[in-house]
Amino acid sequence: MAKKKVTVVSALAATALLAGCAQTIVPGMSIEKTDGWGGREDITIEVTAEHNGTGAPAKVTVYQDQMSFDGNQAEFEGEAFYKLNYDNLADLSDSQIRVSVSAQDPAAEVFCAIKGTGYSLEEGDHVNHANEADGTGSATCVLNVD
Repeated sequence: MAKKKVTVVSALAATALLAGCAQTIVPGMSIEKTDGWGGREDITIEVTAEHNGTGAPAKVTVYQDQMSFDGNQAEFEGEAFYKLNYDNLADLSDSQIRVSVSAQDPAAEVFCAIKGTGYSLEEGDHVNHANEADGTGSATCVLNVD
């Protein structure tokens, strides 16, 4: 009897693990350099890196639900804005967008911000989400799309 219980528990655990891994990257996901905060429907990222009062070289990496995707990294110096591209906003429902910025110089002051002001998954919704973080050498900010 104990052997049957172990087999059932193992099967349930494997099913739960596979179901949890069923997440996929949203079609069309990429980042594109832009010159500012973008429009109402945009999810936009701002990153900065500075050392001793001047722009420092750094890298930004964007993840969807802890997953990497093609075109999710960019190098910049000083300050940069990026727009998150996707084929259909509704596909991002219940996703988490994580932005990590890391400077080449670990003593550089870095900052990241992500905003999704005005995006709506249903007609008439108005959402104003934003998150920002700063640090020395690296920083991470998160946007939960609901």
